[in-house]
Amino acid sequence: MDKTKNPRAGSDAERVSAIFKPPAKPLARGAWLWWFWLFFIHDENTKKSGKCRQIMILWSVKNDADIVCNGMRIKSSKITPAGKNYALDGAAAAWYYDGKRMREGAQFVLEKSKMILRPEAMELEAPGGTPSSFSLVNGDYVTKIRADDIEFELRAKKTDPHPAVGPTYGHTPLMGSMEIEGTRLEILELSGWEKKTNGNRTRIQGTAYFQKILLAAPPPQWYWGLYHFDDGSFATYMLAYAGRAALAHNLLGAPELRSPTLSIKQDILVYHAPSGQVYEGSRLALKPSRSAVKECWKHVFAGGGKDFEVKGEAEGYAHACWTFSKNIGNLPLRSTFKYNEYPAVMKRLEIVPLGKGRKTIVLQNGVGNMENSWGFLI
Repeated sequence: MDKTKNPRAGSDAERVSAIFKPPAKPLARGAWLWWFWLFFIHDENTKKSGKCRQIMILWSVKNDADIVCNGMRIKSSKITPAGKNYALDGAAAAWYYDGKRMREGAQFVLEKSKMILRPEAMELEAPGGTPSSFSLVNGDYVTKIRADDIEFELRAKKTDPHPAVGPTYGHTPLMGSMEIEGTRLEILELSGWEKKTNGNRTRIQGTAYFQKILLAAPPPQWYWGLYHFDDGSFATYMLAYAGRAALAHNLLGAPELRSPTLSIKQDILVYHAPSGQVYEGSRLALKPSRSAVKECWKHVFAGGGKDFEVKGEAEGYAHACWTFSKNIGNLPLRSTFKYNEYPAVMKRLEIVPLGKGRKTIVLQNGVGNMENSWGFLI
């Protein structure tokens, strides 16, 4: 995303403070605001394989009169001032890959929620049948969630002072009133605990990723990936595009994903922690293909920037899907959009700095997540 002179693009303190504030202006029709955490829980096998348990938690408000998510109908989602705080009439959702199976939607967390955003306390709370919350406490980002037969307290902390880790802020104005705005924390140290209903409490460790996004535009189709490596490095890429995938589950059946011919945005960012080098470019070509794991995909990509080339291969090993549908205006038709997430391994990432005497960097078995989206919402 492009940087602007918006004060939220200023100091780290301003960016962190903005995480717990609503947008500066009312949500436009169709606009989507979300807070999104990915937690990667490491164990003795994670370093060898890159596979790990994962938790995704999402709190969101979408300014649509009537929309359905995985069969749950949400009407008149909105943000309302409540004294110094804000009432968010939206939804809370989460999935948990427990190392063997994916628990998603109603199996874990999917419910309409009267959330409370407290800017001064730096807290977002979602009470309900599966309560969750997110706050900043003494420098730790503390997320709590209780669902199904398990309870988590997840504590994420920035331990690398490099600016690439974040918080980073970006803003991309689009046509008319459309825009994309967001804040990210790319790689944080994760600690905390999990407790089963039998009372057993186990300490956890790993890494975490966070984003707060305002999408005031129809969601495009995209390929996305985020990966953390054992040495503190991370890599992320985004390829937003328009194409036949928009018709999947609308005029066409299941998607046949392919390399896009009409890309809207291409981004790749790699932070190599041992050297402190950041490689950021806007050239990315990606080829999706079916994984050996049912309903999962591979991403093989290549790209770069003015001073580097990069190529990588990632493969998903579990799958979660959020299916959205809504009426198309006053027509007796509905549009469908599918947002798919896959716990994944970056098997190999190769960065080739351009310049005499500069050595190729190879990173392996990155723990992470990839996304494919298709369909459309209007």
